Amino acid sequence: MSTDDRLTDATDPEETLGDLLTYAELLNTPQLARLYVYVLRNGPIAIETVKNDLDVPHSTAYKYVGELEEMGILTRHDEETPTRITVDPIHLTIETDHGEVVATPVLVDAIGRQLDTEDIRVFVDRQGIPKLAAALHYTLRVMNGELTQRTAANKLDVHPVEGTTVITALQDVVEEATAYDPYLEPAE
Repeated sequence: MSTDDRLTDATDPEETLGDLLTYAELLNTPQLARLYVYVLRNGPIAIETVKNDLDVPHSTAYKYVGELEEMGILTRHDEETPTRITVDPIHLTIETDHGEVVATPVLVDAIGRQLDTEDIRVFVDRQGIPKLAAALHYTLRVMNGELTQRTAANKLDVHPVEGTTVITALQDVVEEATAYDPYLEPAE
């Protein structure tokens, strides 16, 4: 599902804002982000498999599946036994006074990775999700050869060691995301 058309052609502002708020929930909940990316990478997949592989309690797994379904990005395939689920790659573009903001699966994955990757978790704890999104932006530019890690860390306006550490961690996320994020442009 892409919200590009709905955001630029706001014929239904209630639905548009509703989409924005549900995506915000996805971007603010690392456990939900982790489940979303897991299903994106492995789907169609049984809910029980997701629950077991991610070591998520039964009620939590079904809660998050329900939330993703309400967002309109998860589909249950009830005709199969066991029921399998898939998710659509998100693509949210918002024009702001400060420029364009784009959220695709690689950003969702970076958010979810704070649960498993210490360098990302510490960075988010200190700097927050918006700074992580900026770090991802600069990581993509580093990988495309547009910036050095040092220049990217300086642009982030964080301690150089902290900047290069998170950029290095995010490079792993981006490399893996090329397999499942259809909006991610490969490095040149």
